Amino acid sequence: MIPNDWKDQKGSKLALIQALRVHGKMSRIDLTRLTGLSRATISLTIAELIEGGLVYETDNRLTTKGRPATSVELVPHSTVMIGADLDNKTWTLGAFDLLGNPVKTVKIPVHSFEPEITFRTLAEEIATFKQSLDVQPVPLLGLGVPGLVDGRHRMIRSAADLNWHQFEVAEFMEEATGWPTVVVNRHRARGLSECRYGAGQSYSNMIYIGVGMGIAAGLYLDRQLLSGALGGAGEIGHTTIEPDGPLCSCGNHGCLQALSAGQAIEQEFRRLVRTCEHTSMYADASIDLQLVRAQDVCAAAEAGDTFAVQVVRKAANYVGIAMANLLNTFNPETIILGGTIPNASPLFVETATRTMRQRAMRPLSADTVVSTSQLMELGGALGAANFAFDRNISLSFFQLDKGTTEYSS
Repeated sequence: MIPNDWKDQKGSKLALIQALRVHGKMSRIDLTRLTGLSRATISLTIAELIEGGLVYETDNRLTTKGRPATSVELVPHSTVMIGADLDNKTWTLGAFDLLGNPVKTVKIPVHSFEPEITFRTLAEEIATFKQSLDVQPVPLLGLGVPGLVDGRHRMIRSAADLNWHQFEVAEFMEEATGWPTVVVNRHRARGLSECRYGAGQSYSNMIYIGVGMGIAAGLYLDRQLLSGALGGAGEIGHTTIEPDGPLCSCGNHGCLQALSAGQAIEQEFRRLVRTCEHTSMYADASIDLQLVRAQDVCAAAEAGDTFAVQVVRKAANYVGIAMANLLNTFNPETIILGGTIPNASPLFVETATRTMRQRAMRPLSADTVVSTSQLMELGGALGAANFAFDRNISLSFFQLDKGTTEYSS
């Protein structure tokens, strides 16, 4: 149901637009049920949005009596939002319509680990990027970033792997671009895009787990991100799996991230190759093991390398334990595994899923679907743009029927 203060003319438009953004095309009856608006209000609002070029109706399914039933859908490319995602010292900057279709995307390399330089590099590119678009974008920026983001979604509280602490991202970017900025953990941003446009779009309640050089999860209830009181809901990378396990960058021992993330996979593989006598495609002394990356280990495991298979299965087993705990706690319809490791290794996904089903309550796990992410490198930017839009949605963002733009400064 929508908030009471949305049940006026402007609020009705926003309610319908938001419902179609989050849940996709639907019938007038479904819109009435979802929004709580009357049929008369729904009809009037749809007519106004059609006139404004924001939605259209299609006859794409049959009723029980065999007559065509109309569905309401957002018009592609009528409104454009911008988001960016930082991963492995590279920004993915993208413009997307409200259906999740990419309008334009670019890759922006960053040649520093300093946060000021990292975000200034993005800000400088945005100025050129937005001018290259055929449709004037909504003046709002969503950013998917590493680390723990505060509950206001403005600051990186801690990104230990990068040695970033208490960095005011939104303030920095707003001064540099002039646009309101919303910040969200990159894995949670990627999960939001999967929830609405990717592997999770057939479900209402899901969990996304991103496994790369870090590990984090996103929890989605009715296709909305659950942030938690301080913005930290889903920080499973720093949950304890082995109490006497290796030291994690957060200062704790035995965190999931220290056992299953990219760096842990690399270190365990190098250790096995150096200390064991079994054969490996990396046993050649001329190969510099320091150059072997987690994706290389995953590829080797898929090719049948003994050490690589052992390492990938070990890391995936720990993730499977975490998945079982999440499944027992939140009972999602689906769990989506994303990030560089699951996307590079079917063995990792298969092992984690098997462990989850072995350790979770059988009545809960039996019907839980596990899949991998579909949107890959664009997911973070798309999800960040969506999250920013969710928090700041306004009629001032939408094109009007006379070709003018009702953006407020």
